[in-house]
Amino acid sequence: MSAKYTKLSVTNQTPKPVEVYVTFAASNSANKCCPSPVGVSDFGFLTNVNKLMGKFELGAGKTQEFDPNGECFSGNICFYIEPQCPVSGADFNHGAQGTSIAEFTLNPNTPCAEVFDISCVNGVNSFIAMEVDKDGGWNYGPNKTPITKIYNKGLQENSGNPGVFPVNCTDCIQLVGNKPCSTLPLGPAQTERICNIQRSGRGGTLQVILTNPVLAE
Repeated sequence: MSAKYTKLSVTNQTPKPVEVYVTFAASNSANKCCPSPVGVSDFGFLTNVNKLMGKFELGAGKTQEFDPNGECFSGNICFYIEPQCPVSGADFNHGAQGTSIAEFTLNPNTPCAEVFDISCVNGVNSFIAMEVDKDGGWNYGPNKTPITKIYNKGLQENSGNPGVFPVNCTDCIQLVGNKPCSTLPLGPAQTERICNIQRSGRGGTLQVILTNPVLAE
């Protein structure tokens, strides 16, 4: 791998431009893994939505790279609209079934692990793939199974799908507390803790790809 820290890229494989919303983790001195993460102001191509969220338009077939210059980069990416529960009267991409979200923490302080996943907890409005370099040390689950690509499926089709939190499953294998999105169904949940992809290493690029169900697989 060419760098000692990890970068991120976002690619639009669909035939139309798309709005991309990037939400950043807040600074928190109590967070020993990522106390001072990068934010909206560190990336000049972002338009401010609020203190912790920026957005940009990504053309069809285009890729935008995020280079955090070795700093911790923790947050999530959502396509078409801001992350939220179902939007009444909307079509699919604008949130009729909620929103699917790519989540990640890159370059945290040692010995904290790098992690990423796709959250369908709030529903699905897009098909996202996340890819990493081969032999990068990424793995999931109790057996630390190696993996280089994850992707979400439809609203209730993600049980058994590594790297994906199913709908309303806040704890991967179950719902803890009240449903985040009361109008959406629950699960089916994962049968074991396979929702987080992680590694101890650094370097390479985490790719977040907006795609469709056929290309995702």
